[in-house]
Amino acid sequence: MISPVSKALWFVTLLMFVCVAQAEDYAGPGKCRGCHKDEYAGWKDSPHAQAFSNGFQETWKDLGSQFYCLVCHATGADIEAETFSHPGVTCESCHGVMSKGHSKKGAVMPLPITSEVCRDCHKRTFQEWQISQHSQNNIRCFDCHGAHAQSLRSSGGDILCGACHSKRLEDFAHATHQLEGLHCNSCHMPVTAAPEDVIEGAGAAGHTLFVGTEVCGRCHADMVHSSAQLPEMRERLIAATKGEYLTGGKGAVELYEEVRTLTWMLDSARKKLWSAWVLGLVVGLFIGWLFAWYVLVKQRSK
Repeated sequence: MISPVSKALWFVTLLMFVCVAQAEDYAGPGKCRGCHKDEYAGWKDSPHAQAFSNGFQETWKDLGSQFYCLVCHATGADIEAETFSHPGVTCESCHGVMSKGHSKKGAVMPLPITSEVCRDCHKRTFQEWQISQHSQNNIRCFDCHGAHAQSLRSSGGDILCGACHSKRLEDFAHATHQLEGLHCNSCHMPVTAAPEDVIEGAGAAGHTLFVGTEVCGRCHADMVHSSAQLPEMRERLIAATKGEYLTGGKGAVELYEEVRTLTWMLDSARKKLWSAWVLGLVVGLFIGWLFAWYVLVKQRSK
């Protein structure tokens, strides 16, 4: 009988063989070119084809050459072995390893036409798309983007958006912005990161399609800031109006002068009251002394 240890070793050996075989089975884009000339021609100059070059390697080295980056920037990357089959995102990155009978026996290599195909590498863009109206209406990545050349369909721009949103281009807000040279993507898909900060797809145009005040503020900063201050300004106006009502419409300087006058009058009244009290005391003592003197003179005359 074969011992458990031998079975384990046999299983590990088999697994290693399968992994190595899978890595070696990547045929490469050159193999696909013979039959899929148009697709290859569209792909060869695309961002996918240049994912390993086009400035990536310099950025990759600056970040410490972390091998996990190659999962999206190379084909057939093995993180543990730190090896990969072909540089860039080739046909087999999306379609899978080429089937042995694909070219000779007609074995098909179907690829689901869903946005989930793009999710693993375009994480942030996929998450933005998920919360967008496009996702809610089942508008997929492939409906706007050409898969192989990665170019926008209908040459992109307002024509692409107008294919579904023709009425939008005619309303007042969109028409007036268009007269100023703005386009749909100027507001609905702004690029939020500078080229030097691009990493993990952070430099891609926004895909939520939502237009908030931060977008409007790029051109209408004064208007947006002023409108944001309206509630505070309204509260100040109400407070000032209440204050004028309580003071009869008098200003702060006038009220201050009146307070000073009233204070002086109060002090004067207090001083006069003290003087009257002292005078009353003196007069009272004098009258009391006079009354006592009168009583004493009367007694002596008897």
